[in-house]
Amino acid sequence: MKFIHPLAPIMVTAIVAAPFQGAQALSSAEVSAIAEAITVRIEGQNAGSGVIIKQQADVYTVLTAAHVVATPDEYDVVTVDGQRYPLTYSQVKKFPNIDLALVEFTSSKTYSVANLGDSAQIRAGDSIYVSGFPMPTTAITESIWTFSEGKVTANAKRPLADGYGLVYSNNTLPGMSGGSVLDSQGQLIGIHGRADGERQVKRTETVYVKTGFNLGIPINTFMASVTKVSPSLGFSGPVAIGGAELTPDDLYVQGTDKFQRGNYQGAIADLNQSIDLNPQNAVAYNSRGNAYFELRQYQAAIAEYDQAIALNPNYAEAYFNRGLAHKLIGNNDQANQDQLKSKQLLGGEVESLENKADRIQQLLDQKLKPFERLE
Repeated sequence: MKFIHPLAPIMVTAIVAAPFQGAQALSSAEVSAIAEAITVRIEGQNAGSGVIIKQQADVYTVLTAAHVVATPDEYDVVTVDGQRYPLTYSQVKKFPNIDLALVEFTSSKTYSVANLGDSAQIRAGDSIYVSGFPMPTTAITESIWTFSEGKVTANAKRPLADGYGLVYSNNTLPGMSGGSVLDSQGQLIGIHGRADGERQVKRTETVYVKTGFNLGIPINTFMASVTKVSPSLGFSGPVAIGGAELTPDDLYVQGTDKFQRGNYQGAIADLNQSIDLNPQNAVAYNSRGNAYFELRQYQAAIAEYDQAIALNPNYAEAYFNRGLAHKLIGNNDQANQDQLKSKQLLGGEVESLENKADRIQQLLDQKLKPFERLE
């Protein structure tokens, strides 16, 4: 289990990706219908999701995260109508140094194909949607298509290793890797792949969701590399090229990546620069607070959470994080107030601060990292 924080580990004929100028946003229900039609389930040793991006005669091409098909195995693609199509593993095309792969299936039936957008046009605060098939649990014994609405947190011009650079707040579950990330026009602007800063929140006795922010690979990163991997697909459009100077989003994503790797001082250094360039970014303060928390500098962490809440009075995660820090230094009254506020904002779906604090203290006593996932 990791700390809850909002950073905070899955398309008809050739389409030319271009910005959708002046387009009117669709309703979430309309985007949901698009997402369900183009998103497929990939069953095999590493279950995941994928997106139909091309049809050529009877051959459909699916874009997914490479880690979904990382292991040679027998895989099936399951489409929206429940039809199951085997894929030939020898034909899987993986992108070098990017967590993307192309797979194919053959069918005489007609399936919807994603419309590619321009991920460079996405800004922090934009609505964003993730679609995929979570793995079964003891409560939900079948993989059921899931659609999640959230907001963009950052869109880095310089992606992390494996191509990740798009950060968003949507709730996701294991098995959704490789699924579609859509903008408010229903255009594919990324492939979901990782949960950054994930924290398991108990929704029922057997079902858990992640409320940390998630990472996707921008579709422009795909566009920049696809001709080297599969030139016959015929895609063309904007490419992902980073600028000379790091943006606040670049520094934010870079810092939170260091946080995930355990380099908390390095994370703070990058987040310092990000905040200097954009002092109104509440999530950056919350993330910097998490780094101080990992260093057990609880008063410094509380100061960061205070700033995050001042910028966003409805910041549920920051209330929970601040309450936990207060709990660990014995400020029980303030901890209880923050717990109540976080429960109000999250609909009650948050674990007890006392239980979380006890578990963290046990880990500290065992000299383990407090926010390693417990599963």
